[in-house]
Amino acid sequence: MTKKNLPLSVLKALEPFVDLQGKLFTIEDPGKGLLHAKDKDPSSKFYYTIENYEIAKDGREIFSINYAPKDERDVKSLTIRVYRDDLPKYFSMWVTTLENYSKVKSFFDDPVLESYENEFFSNFEFIEEDAETRPFRTTQILQLDYLLEQVSTRLIEMVDDDNREEVESIIAEINEVRESLPTRSQKWIAEHISKIYAKIAKQGIKFMKEFWSEGKKEVIKNVVKGLIEAGTDLLN
Repeated sequence: MTKKNLPLSVLKALEPFVDLQGKLFTIEDPGKGLLHAKDKDPSSKFYYTIENYEIAKDGREIFSINYAPKDERDVKSLTIRVYRDDLPKYFSMWVTTLENYSKVKSFFDDPVLESYENEFFSNFEFIEEDAETRPFRTTQILQLDYLLEQVSTRLIEMVDDDNREEVESIIAEINEVRESLPTRSQKWIAEHISKIYAKIAKQGIKFMKEFWSEGKKEVIKNVVKGLIEAGTDLLN
């Protein structure tokens, strides 16, 4: 679908959502719909979709929206029809629900993993104001892809019967990030690489020594800053 398949009034109604990003959600390709947002947590099934629109008899635009969770008492999805002016209100309600999930403490939280993730994320120094929407430059993408490829290769070599399930899960996440490098924002990539390195660190001292040395973390800084110096010796 292109924008000229839609009435201008519908495009104007959706315009506030263009390039919209948040700490807790991303805006995805809507496919045949009009808007699709999803929870950043890879284990979550929460989403918000504007599916289609119609013109009411009184001339007002009505949009069909589908989202999950329904509310704080029910994680199932809900589909409703709302007028154009109510679109921001319902989206804001959905975001508020995500925020409340992030604030509440539970036995399912992993403070160790979160600590490692925050520590590694500090290696990404964003010099561009629009890091939440702009992708990395092509040279950075190619170096990050090479770096992740080498990390994946080394992880395969370190698999044993005790860590197989966890390490293979990390490798699958690496593959997902590599595929997303050309299309995702700098911040999305940084967050997901940080999650990967956090999970690597939690595998133990051997993994920390292999992947968390200051020199190797410096490579990340150089790639992000665009200082293309390391060539094919990124992990040496």
